[in-house]
Amino acid sequence: MKTYKTWTVDVNDKGVMTAVLDLPDHAVNVFNSAVLTELNEIVEAATHQLDKVRMLVFRSGKESGFLAGADIHRIERISSREEAEAILEQGQKLFNMIAKLPIPTVAVINGPCVGGGLEFAMACKYRLAVNDGSTKLGLPEVKLGLIPAWGGTQRLPKLIGMSNALPMMLEGKLIGADKAYRLGLVDGLLSSTSDDVGLRAFIDARLGRQPLAKTKRSWTRWMLDATTIGRKLVVSTARKRSAKMARHYPALARIIEATAIGASSTDVSDSGLRAERDAFQDLLFGSVAPELIRLFLLQEQAKKSSVWTDGAEGVPVRKLAVIGAGTMGAGIAQLAASRGLDVVLQDIEQRFVDRGMETIRELFKKAVRKKALSQEDADAALAHVTPRVGWDNKADLDLMIEAVIEQPKVKQEVFRAADESLPLHAVLASNTSALPIDDMATATARPEKVAGLHFFNPVHKMPLVEVVRTGSTSEGTIATLVNVAKKLGKTPIVVRQSPGFLVNRILFPYLDEAARMVLEGVDIREIDKAAKKFGMPMGPVELLDVVGLDIAADVSETLTPLATEDSPAPGLFQMMVAAGHRGQKSGQGFYHWKDGRREAPVEIPDLVEKPEAIEIDDWKVDGEVLSPIQQRLVLAMLNESTKVLAEGVVEEPRMVDLGMVLGTGFAPFRGGPMQCLKRWGPERVRERLEHLAEHLGPRFRPCQREEHSQIVSRIVN
Repeated sequence: MKTYKTWTVDVNDKGVMTAVLDLPDHAVNVFNSAVLTELNEIVEAATHQLDKVRMLVFRSGKESGFLAGADIHRIERISSREEAEAILEQGQKLFNMIAKLPIPTVAVINGPCVGGGLEFAMACKYRLAVNDGSTKLGLPEVKLGLIPAWGGTQRLPKLIGMSNALPMMLEGKLIGADKAYRLGLVDGLLSSTSDDVGLRAFIDARLGRQPLAKTKRSWTRWMLDATTIGRKLVVSTARKRSAKMARHYPALARIIEATAIGASSTDVSDSGLRAERDAFQDLLFGSVAPELIRLFLLQEQAKKSSVWTDGAEGVPVRKLAVIGAGTMGAGIAQLAASRGLDVVLQDIEQRFVDRGMETIRELFKKAVRKKALSQEDADAALAHVTPRVGWDNKADLDLMIEAVIEQPKVKQEVFRAADESLPLHAVLASNTSALPIDDMATATARPEKVAGLHFFNPVHKMPLVEVVRTGSTSEGTIATLVNVAKKLGKTPIVVRQSPGFLVNRILFPYLDEAARMVLEGVDIREIDKAAKKFGMPMGPVELLDVVGLDIAADVSETLTPLATEDSPAPGLFQMMVAAGHRGQKSGQGFYHWKDGRREAPVEIPDLVEKPEAIEIDDWKVDGEVLSPIQQRLVLAMLNESTKVLAEGVVEEPRMVDLGMVLGTGFAPFRGGPMQCLKRWGPERVRERLEHLAEHLGPRFRPCQREEHSQIVSRIVN
């Protein structure tokens, strides 16, 4: 057999050709030019040996997974429609050739099988999947602003029905092996990657032409997927449900369109494949996909400790303590345990520890209900958590994460106790959202081992962690915490200590401006509507309720020293909390809440002196019109972003973008605050800020022109 650089191929005495992909110098397998070219050669070789080859089996040589799709770096480098067309056509033709082979083809799937990886697997006649938690299948191209374009929109509906396929593609949802089997996306399950008995049995059955049991569809599914009127209903429903999002994310409409074109054909149609190629190219060279691809690559980059340190190696963390068993502490402990780390959950009283353990159990129950974990895996993870009363600890821990009440004296006490009881190599971290880490470090004899590790709520959902560096924090400590964040499935951003760090620092002027408008008498629904129209996941007033007005009051007090003018917002928050308006958790804040759902606005009490409302005009920029509400909200964030850069809270403008998108949901299709500044024109933004400062107050005053010019240069370059 020929020797390949990316594949290993052999043929056994039964005529089964096995092709194993192991891409050199890559942690995961991806499709690049070499992989595709050699795969084409392997398929052609099988075609020319049909007298010897009775079956073709594709496997991964990596424990990390089957195939993570196309190389995103390669996609980013595509510079012309002609280049894109050639790459898309190459993949489509190759997968069609695999689909038309006169012998059985089998994809043996372990770990991630996503994007182009799943499109490849779907071109095979059969798919087997390892039934463990690491196996994930899906077509998440929509999250990059793109469309599956190697036949995904054509083959997935034919395997699992359009009514299942469209939601899966439109949401970019990944599913586990068990669900994939129930849907009919895979034809069998293996107990592990080493389940050779199960694999041989499946191969022998196919070689013996034994019939394969097919997934039975309900009558409703059959009607929706197999009839013309049913498919039209599915398409119509998908268009209605995605209409609002499609304004900002055009890939949604193109996925529906390409899927609908291929729906009437029993086989993969040329017109459907053409629709995929056209849509992919339009989207790739549009305005949204480049921003989403950029954010994806930034996220991957941020997970490398070498990006944040001078090459220092961190301490391996196998066991940690979480001090404070409240919502955040319990959430951190549950996440760490689910990732295989041993965790000691501590608090000052037994009742607090018990409450924290109950929170952890509930989080695991939810994960099992949603099939994110099996009951067996959840039980095993829970066993990693040890409850303990008090601050003292045994000297066998590598990391302490403090998550107690936001009171400096209490935090210092925790750090003092940890410093006295933990080994010298252990890192001490605080989950504070705003308090100075330096103050906690002074309570220890190891300030170089002290840093912030700020998770966002809810811990199991929010993807960002801020790693907060003080003037004394060592590079090794930063490397340790970056690696821990990655181990927990989070994206770390290293920031310099400053009130509010990065995300809350930039977010607060946005929330403050919303509070000012509330006091001016602007309808809170109009404020939230304007923010969502801009692309925010929820409006600022609703966000204040969800975060909690008590927390907003505390954060606003912490950030007060940075304000260029007095704000009525902290007083408003405090008065509302005193009146029982704490937000979603108390059933009323700015809105009434019932069963976690937002209802009608409350009557805002006349608690503080209301400022006079000031009118400003619309602002036309970059082909869109920003309303007065949108200007006040968004430009407040952009202005603070430039100040954060000027002060060196973060070094790179792109990390401001990544932090705000992951930490607040800042309109991903826009790429982040710095991308808005770049696209709208830094000088135009500066002029508009000066206009707002003149009419609304000095809080909108931009950086000094020299600082502004330096920041602009960094953004543009």
